[in-house]
Amino acid sequence: MDKKEVFKKFMEGSEVLVVDKNAGSRNRLLKIVVDLGAKRPLVHTAGSLLEAETILKEKKISLVLSDYFISGGSGFDLFKLIREQQPNNKKLCLVLVTSNISQTAVAKAAEEDVDSFIIKPYTLQSIHENLTSTIMAKIQPSEYIQKIDLGKKYIQDGKLDEAMAVLKTAATLHTKPALALFYMGQVEYMRKYVDQAAGQYQEGLSFNTIHFKCLVGLFDLFMKENKFVEAYQIVKKISKYFPANPDRLTQIIRLAIRTENYKDMQFYYEIFTTLEERSSVLINYIGAGLYVSGKYLLQNNDPETALQYFDNIAVSCSEYTKFLRAAIVLLAEHDKPKEAEKYLSRFPVAAKNDEDYLVSDFMITSKLGFEPSVVVKNGLEIYNKKIRNVECMTAMIKAMEQLGFKEEKLAKYRTELEALKNVTESGGPLPLVA
Repeated sequence: MDKKEVFKKFMEGSEVLVVDKNAGSRNRLLKIVVDLGAKRPLVHTAGSLLEAETILKEKKISLVLSDYFISGGSGFDLFKLIREQQPNNKKLCLVLVTSNISQTAVAKAAEEDVDSFIIKPYTLQSIHENLTSTIMAKIQPSEYIQKIDLGKKYIQDGKLDEAMAVLKTAATLHTKPALALFYMGQVEYMRKYVDQAAGQYQEGLSFNTIHFKCLVGLFDLFMKENKFVEAYQIVKKISKYFPANPDRLTQIIRLAIRTENYKDMQFYYEIFTTLEERSSVLINYIGAGLYVSGKYLLQNNDPETALQYFDNIAVSCSEYTKFLRAAIVLLAEHDKPKEAEKYLSRFPVAAKNDEDYLVSDFMITSKLGFEPSVVVKNGLEIYNKKIRNVECMTAMIKAMEQLGFKEEKLAKYRTELEALKNVTESGGPLPLVA
């Protein structure tokens, strides 16, 4: 059967999914796919990752054309989902639609995760040629891909020597055998030859510096070996070139703090702002990352960047008032009440009687030069509401001392403050990120 017949037969019998958040682009791709021979009832469209997931639950899709960025995620997220659903479908074709050179480079680097890519602007002819080549490569894979598939099967069966032998042969069949080297690295790691595994991944990266699987393989290896500094450099590169997803971003934020790369937090915040869907977990992580980084920078003579991070918190994390409170208390401790004062307006109206707001307001008041009697009055109001906070009690006791309170009156508060210091940390209950 010649190429034309193979292509025609595939298109006529396959369920197709077209994903693009732009309705015009989506409909244009739909028309082209139908013009190429797909049956209209078998072509499905989606404008978001969520819509695509719904279709995938109901239909056995064989061909997917997805834009690089889609609502709720990326084409990569979609492809990962489909491969997880159809792990043994050797004829599944996943085609990424890209709009610029950098996206095209990423698509090339996502070897095996993306079967092909279409560059905008596209034509009926360019898509026909692309899909014909992609489908034929699936039906009649090259010797290189056949060897890799055999090596993967040996790996699954635990036959590591056989896998390595066939993968070495595969590596001689391609001018840039990064994929073969990735699986050779997998074999070496399964053999517990860590240095050799790292060497295979790095050799793969010498052929393609952003090869996705080799980067991920190297990152996983470094993490398992507790080489966090090296792991961070790899995952930072992944985040730079490949579309972010919430799970990876939380992992990166955690690792950035652990390795003290505080000045990178703005970059991750900018990635965060591009995500259309932000879970409460992710918001908590970015808020914690910005606060911890801002605190470090404030303590190390970079108040400008620290304030930028706190501004980010005020814009994107204000619904979680613990972050506003933490930033305000920290700034007050560093004698910057004026800078802290502007963040009070970011508290939701409904939170104005809550502990986070009351503590924040008091800390600003205590640093703005109010009379000690005012500070004591406000402090006792908070105390009588059963709110216990190290910074508030410290400021209140200091004001009491200035007013000449007797020691027997102060003893109660001092004792309670010391006990409180043993069970709490300055800045409030932030999630663990380091």
